[in-house]
Amino acid sequence: MNKETKEQMKKLKKEKKYDEIYFKYGSKEYVKNTPRKIKKQEIKKLFSEGKYIDIYNKYGEEQYNKILLRAMYKEIKENANTLKAVLWRIKENIIAGAKNTAIIATGVLTLGPPTVAVVGAEFVKEEKNKNSVIYEEDIQKYNEKINQYAKEVNAMNLNDIQIYMKVMDDMWGSIQGYGTPQKNIMGFPELDLATEDGYGVCRNMANDVAKKLNAINPNYNARTMVVQMDDNGKYTIANIERNFVSNIQNNEQSEENQEEQNKIIKLEDFTGNHLVTILDSTEDNLIIVLDPTNPGIGIYKDGEITMLNSDKEGEKIFEAKEYVSSFITKGGMENITDVIKDYVKSFEKSNLTNKQIEEKYGIEAQNNSLNYVRQKKNTARAEFLKSIEVKDDKEKSNNEVQKKHEENNKNISQEENER
Repeated sequence: MNKETKEQMKKLKKEKKYDEIYFKYGSKEYVKNTPRKIKKQEIKKLFSEGKYIDIYNKYGEEQYNKILLRAMYKEIKENANTLKAVLWRIKENIIAGAKNTAIIATGVLTLGPPTVAVVGAEFVKEEKNKNSVIYEEDIQKYNEKINQYAKEVNAMNLNDIQIYMKVMDDMWGSIQGYGTPQKNIMGFPELDLATEDGYGVCRNMANDVAKKLNAINPNYNARTMVVQMDDNGKYTIANIERNFVSNIQNNEQSEENQEEQNKIIKLEDFTGNHLVTILDSTEDNLIIVLDPTNPGIGIYKDGEITMLNSDKEGEKIFEAKEYVSSFITKGGMENITDVIKDYVKSFEKSNLTNKQIEEKYGIEAQNNSLNYVRQKKNTARAEFLKSIEVKDDKEKSNNEVQKKHEENNKNISQEENER
């Protein structure tokens, strides 16, 4: 490309004449010079209009293949039913899409997706079974602790959103903060947050919150969901103070361990890059999404996650990545039916309108709930301290009476001896 052409293209880009770049210089230069937001909007528009060939011509084969998968899914859904479409999509995600990828955490590299799913799931299941024995005492202590915590929370008579916010708030308040987990026990990531010295990342936090919520109310059916956080996945978090632990890993990590770490390949486009907690609201017929790491509430609706803390209405911060990753993180095929059920359930109509959902679960409601539970916690503590004080006074009074009684008996005894 000569200097004159470059200058002309630069001028068109500055004037935002992106289509003219496409017509004059072709698909490659168009894709390279057009802002991501504009490309995303146009692809969405062309897809909704069924103009798949236009997508191929303008954006290339790779983008076309992605769209083809979605187009087939859309067609099955419209002409069959949602469940068949979901099953088809899961199958396609396993046998297509990531031909040169490898599985994280298995140490087995250069495997294709079908092998990845099977090997990864079996590996997780096997490790979890082993760890349930090795860490039996730690697991028991953790469960006893959260059962006691559940009793204390239930005694406060809170509503659902107040419970959600309290659990996330208490989690941050009872650990050192966010940092690379030290124990990193496969199958039991919550154990990294079992004590005040603990610290962890999203997988530890999401599992810890899910365990606590189920101890408080089993009907919540709290579980974790793998998601893909958008590049610009930021939103206004609730008023929960967070602490980030820096350089907390052992600095004496051996070269051998470092080499092992380097072997762990992150398949973020394949398995997701973040973990959230989801739970059922039977009252509102909604699947609620909690992000303990970046405290906020969202909903899983129509197969998509919308965080209610977003500054932009209806902005999709997370993309659900529950398909192939569920084989791995949840340890096998038997759990995939729950994933399908969640997806199908997300299309059910809620008892609330979008406005009512925002009013009930939005950022303002979240912060109001936090204020309430903190105030109630302080009041409960004051009442507890007062009860101890009253008890101490009563015991002190009883001790004085007992002492007086003993002195009287002593005096009587002395008088009898003198006689």
